[in-house]
Amino acid sequence: MLEVTAMIKISDIAETLQLSRVTVSAILNDRYRKLGISEKTAQRVLQRAEAMGYVPNQNALSMKTGRSMTIGMLSSSLSEEWGAKILVGALNAIQSTPYSLRIEAVHGSEEERGALERLLGSRVEGLFCCNINPAPETNEFFELATKRYGVAVASTNCSFTFNHDRFESDNSAAVMALIKHLFELGHRKIAHIGGDCISESSRERSEAFLRGVAAFNLNVAECPVLWSNWKMDEARSLARQLMEPHNRPTAVVCANDRIAACTLQVANELNLKVPEELSVVGMTNERISQLTIPAITTVSIPEEDIGRASIMALIESIESKEKVASQKITRHECSIVMRNSTAVVPER
Repeated sequence: MLEVTAMIKISDIAETLQLSRVTVSAILNDRYRKLGISEKTAQRVLQRAEAMGYVPNQNALSMKTGRSMTIGMLSSSLSEEWGAKILVGALNAIQSTPYSLRIEAVHGSEEERGALERLLGSRVEGLFCCNINPAPETNEFFELATKRYGVAVASTNCSFTFNHDRFESDNSAAVMALIKHLFELGHRKIAHIGGDCISESSRERSEAFLRGVAAFNLNVAECPVLWSNWKMDEARSLARQLMEPHNRPTAVVCANDRIAACTLQVANELNLKVPEELSVVGMTNERISQLTIPAITTVSIPEEDIGRASIMALIESIESKEKVASQKITRHECSIVMRNSTAVVPER
């Protein structure tokens, strides 16, 4: 039979050390220096609390301070590998703080608004949004609601227009590095299969591709940009269009690794050898990029760092009681992961 152990209380620790409950509480809540309690006594209490498995009662702390000590997270990408990594970073960051994280998975405007209302109703002190690309009226709702409740906001891959802290991968530099790599291999006809026209990361990657085409003086007519809407069937269809013999590119830059895998699949169906006849690159360094044949040259994005930095910025904003939001963007550096899907441009 499983034995259930009663929760350790401050009074239990006080009794074992023959100290007053007030003294133990002051030490555990880091107020003992103001009361003149010695460091030696504080260390005794902290060591005993750890040995007994004491866990602070967050409900009691919230009632005492009038604060929820909670940060809300809205994400539409928890089922995606990159979105899960961002969540892991956020959870790792919050473990060393007195805050807790309440997570809502959402898809679409109706779920986004409902989840925000629930979080605000539970009096969250900060809001971290991942991959939320709202319609204008939903964007306005988020802005007004968070301002009304004085909630600090941070985001990644969101298209909010109001001021808040943003934490993003450096999509522009990453795409430029991929184009430079292909250019140095002799490629001049490079196509791009993007995601959609809405999400922040897709837009940034496609815009960076076009800047790269201009920077390397490539012919725009020979460097098309196509949109897959992040759907694999559409990505395969677009790849098939690109591989028509009359004007086939020598390389394809894909907005993520799944699109790159779809491109490899189509090349295999058409008996095109990768990388001998076609070079393919992806982004995000997902597991699938290592499982294809050949393995995909891609970009590693520090998703866990982005999740961690977002939470720590929110906590800093909450603790400093900063009331004026600014539109600050922190870019996290990415790195190319060289594998076997690129080679020198084929002779024709």
